[in-house]
Amino acid sequence: MKQSDLIPVINKGFEINYFSKKNQFHNWLNKYNESAEKFSQIESLFQLHRHDVLELLVFLDGECEFFCEGKTYSLRRGDVVVTPPYAVHKAIVKNFDTYERIIVSVSEHLMDDFLSSAPSMKENIVYQKTQGSHVLHLHSKKFQDIISLLHEMTHRIKNGEDHFSFTLHYLLFQALQTIFDPASSTPNLSNKDELDQRFVSILEYIESHLTEPDLSLDNVSNYFHLNKYYFSHYFKKNMNLPFYRYVSLKRLSFAVTMIKQNQLSIEEISLKCGFPDYSSFYRLFKKEYHLSPKKLQKEYKNL
Repeated sequence: MKQSDLIPVINKGFEINYFSKKNQFHNWLNKYNESAEKFSQIESLFQLHRHDVLELLVFLDGECEFFCEGKTYSLRRGDVVVTPPYAVHKAIVKNFDTYERIIVSVSEHLMDDFLSSAPSMKENIVYQKTQGSHVLHLHSKKFQDIISLLHEMTHRIKNGEDHFSFTLHYLLFQALQTIFDPASSTPNLSNKDELDQRFVSILEYIESHLTEPDLSLDNVSNYFHLNKYYFSHYFKKNMNLPFYRYVSLKRLSFAVTMIKQNQLSIEEISLKCGFPDYSSFYRLFKKEYHLSPKKLQKEYKNL
């Protein structure tokens, strides 16, 4: 069973990473003499994983399918994939020789700062969510504007400009405003969009009842009037994860956020996240992250 890795972004507020034949990812391929297929199996970015940040994948070239929270999208140049914090996702790349993209990761605290400064962008993000797609296809001119802004940011970072500088934050703010402006794009719908609506409803139900201890396969399948064995198979087929593991990952992700906030005890957090007791929470947490909740809290304090 493939697991979903949590890949935290270091405490810079944002990061920009390129993937192309010219950069270090392809150098790694050559250095270790790995095939593209083998590389995709060992590199966590191409396995089911999650981030504690907003992630934007700006697709430049190649053949790639992107899986996010039960939906699969065939990407084309001009697409921007918007992956919210803790969403389970992965990129399925068919040919690494032609695959090119830019990933921008924005921390929750920096995103909150942007949204408090621009209520209209917050409204636009809410609107984009109602369109039912994680992928936006930008109009040609707008897409080129995004590329230019990201290139300018990368150039400044390479020249030693601090990630916390006003100019870099302003350039990123401009890029986000353009991406989330409804006039800049149209939604790129899932390959299986006609099959997704029921599954989307199931995911929305899980999200809204995530912290309730009685969120179980039996209760969810009954709510949607489905046989629990059929539901179990249906969920795993669409999510690539069993129901209980998905719920556990979501709850653990929620717990990580609360631990970072450092406002409640670990025991209180375990109950607020829907776990029946602290011992089961501790066991699952340590198995998933390979450290105890209290050690994570201590390490985050030391950042």
